[in-house]
Amino acid sequence: MIPDAQAGWWAGDSPPDLPPLLPDTASEVPQHLDVLPDGRETLVIGDVPRFADFTHPQGDNPLGFKGTCGLCSCEGVLRQFGIEVTETDMVEHALRNGLCHVGDTPEECGGTTASMQAEILADHGVPAHVEQCRSLEELAAALERGHGVIVEANAGVLWDDAAYYDFGGSNHAVVVTGVARDPGTGEIQGFYLNDSGSGQAGQFVDAETMGVAWLDAGGVSVMTDVVRLSEPKDSAQADNQAERRTAP
Repeated sequence: MIPDAQAGWWAGDSPPDLPPLLPDTASEVPQHLDVLPDGRETLVIGDVPRFADFTHPQGDNPLGFKGTCGLCSCEGVLRQFGIEVTETDMVEHALRNGLCHVGDTPEECGGTTASMQAEILADHGVPAHVEQCRSLEELAAALERGHGVIVEANAGVLWDDAAYYDFGGSNHAVVVTGVARDPGTGEIQGFYLNDSGSGQAGQFVDAETMGVAWLDAGGVSVMTDVVRLSEPKDSAQADNQAERRTAP
């Protein structure tokens, strides 16, 4: 065992190439060492590569709705829980239940509020709630325990495009799939996003940008009340893949 004074933030017995789980982290959440785009080493917590398959550019629905970032985010979270749905399923459900906006142009159709997104997730068997966070650590803690998370952010900041900044408030929903921490200090280096607006999957966004794009825009998120189980490793586990357990 490494002495506490030398071990940094993750003291404990572990393989030399991988720190143990964070305190209070659900054991099902994968983590691995990686390198950030700027060359820094990082510990990625979250199933970022697998969840990258659960996103696509928004607007893939027969009604031609283009403002479907929240609905696509719901689709992505549900697929994390093994519920196979499409953007079309989300649009049709939202329309039937008055859970999306319908405007005069395709871009104005399909928009959702955070509360609508939580209701849509619950309607499909994944209870969720709206939460206003005050720090990046609150967001990281939810991800590290295996919750599905949608954040209401500012697209202009995320995309570095003033045309989408509006007044700096939240105007775009994205799914957060993982957090990057410094392996030595535990400091949050950034987060990984699935963004149906830009079409980016597993995109790294540094902590400073995330703070401006999300916290400064209100810090509103939609978090599932349940956490995911790990991927099945054998047939017995596969039979129970749809099972979910309530978070502690």
